[in-house]
Amino acid sequence: MGRVDDAFLVVVIGVSLLALVGAVYALATSGASYDQIGSGGIEPVRSETPGEDLAELRELLEARNARRVARGEPPLDVDTELSRRLREM
Repeated sequence: MGRVDDAFLVVVIGVSLLALVGAVYALATSGASYDQIGSGGIEPVRSETPGEDLAELRELLEARNARRVARGEPPLDVDTELSRRLREM
């Protein structure tokens, strides 16, 4: 059983080192990917039925507003924000 235990230890250490190298490589090659998360705002929504995209955009804005209120920030007027975004499209 001693040889199996020694082999198991070598495999565990080898896999751990390989995972560490893979993690460092992934971190080094990711660039600024994580810096871009959340900076794009809400993308314009396109759907197949005409009123569906407006309903989805309103839903996204209401969810965003709920997060603002949960953080203790004052709520925004969803209708005003919706009309502003529609003018931008």
